[in-house]
Amino acid sequence: MPITDSFDDTSPEIIHARDLVDAVPGFPDVAIATFATRTLALMRDEFALTPLTIIEDGTGHIDVWAYDDPAGHRFAVYGSPMGAPFAVTTLEHLVAFGVSKFVFFGECGVLDASIPSGHIIVPTSAYRDEGTSYHYAPAADWIDIPTAAKTQQFLRDAGVPHVAGKVWTTDAFFRETRAVVERRRQAGCIAVDMECSALAAAAAWRDVSVYQFLTAADNLDAETWDSRVLGKMPAEPRLAYARVALELARRIAT
Repeated sequence: MPITDSFDDTSPEIIHARDLVDAVPGFPDVAIATFATRTLALMRDEFALTPLTIIEDGTGHIDVWAYDDPAGHRFAVYGSPMGAPFAVTTLEHLVAFGVSKFVFFGECGVLDASIPSGHIIVPTSAYRDEGTSYHYAPAADWIDIPTAAKTQQFLRDAGVPHVAGKVWTTDAFFRETRAVVERRRQAGCIAVDMECSALAAAAAWRDVSVYQFLTAADNLDAETWDSRVLGKMPAEPRLAYARVALELARRIAT
């Protein structure tokens, strides 16, 4: 059976995340997730995060932190694993705890060299070049990001420069060949990531909201790969993106 036939909405799931987690009273309904461990470490110190719970996923554990902001909101904050399968598995755990709204942010590669390093990118739709989404949504090349317009409006209101457009979600960044990059560019993709399409599919299936923004790191739109700021971003920009994520979380919490 090809992966495009994997979606099944006619029979019950055998395992559900709610069978694996213990209830935490008063668990926040909004979560903020970063894919960068260094960013999370900075957030723990800068925002005085406190332990909330631990997710045990069979391969280790993921610490989930609480942030109590001055306006009275409480948010869950965690470092999401990279890659569609683990990112969605962790999202499933958070949904089981009671989260209904998520803000995800992380780095991406650009397919348009005119997008400067560090610029914020809002995905409007994603090409599904990963396997996870095909278990959460009927087969299709693309999936829309229904929260994109609200994310863009927030960034405009906040005066945060950004660009919006299609992205390409892949499972295998070491297999981003020149020909495939060109095909994705021709299809209108301006960036490549590893989670966007799968998170959108899982969110739709679980009836939760996922808001996503990416930050331009490396550049694939060149004769040779340009790493730019990939893995080299200093602390202050990392915290600046975290503050954007926190402000977005405040917006959707109200």
